[in-house]
Amino acid sequence: MVAFVPAQTDAQAFISEGDLVRASEGRTVQVGSPATGRTQSLPLEVYVARVLAGEGEANAAMAARQALAVAIRTFAAANVARHADEGFELCDETHCQVLGESTPDSREAALATAGVVLLHDGVPAELFYSASCGGRTERAADVWGVDFPYLQSRIDDVHADDEPWTAEISLNEIQRGLRQAGFVGVRLRGVRVVARSVSGRVNRLAVDGMRPAVVSGDDFRLAVGPTVVRSTAFEVVSGRDPVRFTGQGYGHGVGMCVIGAGRRAARGETYEEILEQYYPGLVLARHGALPMVPEATVAVSAPGPVVAHVAARGGIDAAELEAMAALAQARLGDLLGVSTGAAGGLTIELHESLDRFWLATGQPWWTGAVSRGAIIHLAPAAALTERGGLEMTVRVAVAALLLSGAVADRPVWIRAGAARHFARMSLGLPRVTVAGSANDCPADAELTLAVSPAALRSAEARAEACFVNALARTNGDWRQVR
Repeated sequence: MVAFVPAQTDAQAFISEGDLVRASEGRTVQVGSPATGRTQSLPLEVYVARVLAGEGEANAAMAARQALAVAIRTFAAANVARHADEGFELCDETHCQVLGESTPDSREAALATAGVVLLHDGVPAELFYSASCGGRTERAADVWGVDFPYLQSRIDDVHADDEPWTAEISLNEIQRGLRQAGFVGVRLRGVRVVARSVSGRVNRLAVDGMRPAVVSGDDFRLAVGPTVVRSTAFEVVSGRDPVRFTGQGYGHGVGMCVIGAGRRAARGETYEEILEQYYPGLVLARHGALPMVPEATVAVSAPGPVVAHVAARGGIDAAELEAMAALAQARLGDLLGVSTGAAGGLTIELHESLDRFWLATGQPWWTGAVSRGAIIHLAPAAALTERGGLEMTVRVAVAALLLSGAVADRPVWIRAGAARHFARMSLGLPRVTVAGSANDCPADAELTLAVSPAALRSAEARAEACFVNALARTNGDWRQVR
């Protein structure tokens, strides 16, 4: 078979990456590759053209390419702090945006829309796109627990001829995937849908015989394999062995549908009309003087025992939080017998909104804090009441950092239980007591994939009780708990 390759137009052939460098006006994107450990600095429009080649639909009409180019550029402008902990801005994987080699079409679309982004409240919007929504887009809140007014569920009327996908998977295969995700259980007995989102997608599934017994639709899809269960817009035709699924679409379904955009362009819609369909209410504007910089929330201290400088947020003064963190480190260091003087500075980032916390950590707001390296990310202060308040959350996060080197290879319940136990001790609080749970240690997934604040609180209390029980058997030597 001979493949048809459209001839390049003179304009396409003329556009080079050099033209895109000039169009970038000095704006760059630092791209890191987790697979290789390398980073590279790309002019913004070169980055857009390369991502468009990696993420776009082959042979799509130009209006669809232009719409996706704007979405790619907006995502980059809004997410330059996404991998700040790792020393770069955006990765080259699906967690951010996948790069390919730029093509004449992708360079043309990038140049035609150079500098154009979508704004929400005057700044580049947090937005997403997926391969195919299957006829209706999904609310961001129903996938990640964070709400964006312009990322709601909308009917996409260009999918009437889509063929449904089907999948058949044995219970053993599903159980294997769930175990790799941190679930435990002797035998998976069946799978059934227990809740759906507004769009009709699977929000929660019961996995009978496993612990935890409920999993979110998206976590289930990722555990089983996103190329097998292609989206959460599915029906469980048979929940017994083998489990049979039938569904629509490919990907999370939030925001722009790449295939849908191509069909809209083919029927004559402009790129502006396509963007209005998938991101209603956002404003198209030239990037112009809008800075591509991370949130101005953190300034790292000089090396020494912990100290962090954080912009005041939600009534919390930076100096107050700095003092709180320094005191936590000193008391926990003494309690654990861990030297903190040589550890270097500690950075604390108190995020201004739930969506910024989620974007920085990939975790729902009810986790409260995420410790990475020498950086602690905190959810907004108002949300930390679910975690016992700001000071308790800081103590737990600092304890997790001080414990991390010694317990990195232990089950999650040891890491979580130890951090909470020693944080409680450092504050002079009574040790946790949970009736009947001292030996009921939570599975990893109960702590890492909890589907609600209540589920996480229960798992953490059991983890702490298990740790206290195990600590007693080691005569108080926390390093020996396994």
